[in-house]
Amino acid sequence: MTKCNLWNFRKAMAGAVLILASCGATWAQAALPPTKTTVIYFGQQKAEDFELKVKPVFEEKVRPCKSCEIVNFTPYTKEGAVDMEALHERVESLPVGTSFVFFDFNMKVNEANKDLIETLNKKADSGLMIVGTAGIPKTSEASGPLSRTVLGQIHGAIIIGELGERDRLMPTGFYGPEMLTALRPPKDMLGQGYSPLIFAAALAENWQKRSSSEWVEYLKNKKMKSRKIWLELGDMF
Repeated sequence: MTKCNLWNFRKAMAGAVLILASCGATWAQAALPPTKTTVIYFGQQKAEDFELKVKPVFEEKVRPCKSCEIVNFTPYTKEGAVDMEALHERVESLPVGTSFVFFDFNMKVNEANKDLIETLNKKADSGLMIVGTAGIPKTSEASGPLSRTVLGQIHGAIIIGELGERDRLMPTGFYGPEMLTALRPPKDMLGQGYSPLIFAAALAENWQKRSSSEWVEYLKNKKMKSRKIWLELGDMF
């Protein structure tokens, strides 16, 4: 290397050091890989319905968040139907890196799902945030209070209902004070049960702002301090 080139090289390196020194933490943060927000999904739809009806809506709502993803962890039988008997095992073996769990259904408490409730409460007590829909009963069942449902008995669960026309709760759904709020979906999605999914997408987009336990406390306080009957997304995020 000639003396001229050596001098230019040293000058360039000195300039680079000055730039790094002045930028400091900003440069270091930009160099770090983004933290991924992974929402684990449990539903009662077939796998192809998740790909066609759930995932696209979630991705559309979290478009600004490049590190947000929703993963279908619902167990299925060989025939492609939801395997409710295997659901408890799936909940016990959640993937490493799970941000929060989203239940796109709810059901009344019975002997068959008491173990699931116990496992979910252990997960919640260990710091896992559980978000879910208030849900609707089976066709053969009557509506009833959330306190008698699976999600209604989970510690700190964030339960979201759906509003229909004139901002009224869907008449067939579960209800009760355990519900954080009920949201009105876009007009073209009314009556299709998308409100809880839209909430889950908004939470995922803002997830990195707080820890799991902080989110639960934050949202519960928002509800307690608000004079509105139903909090809107803008009130929470």
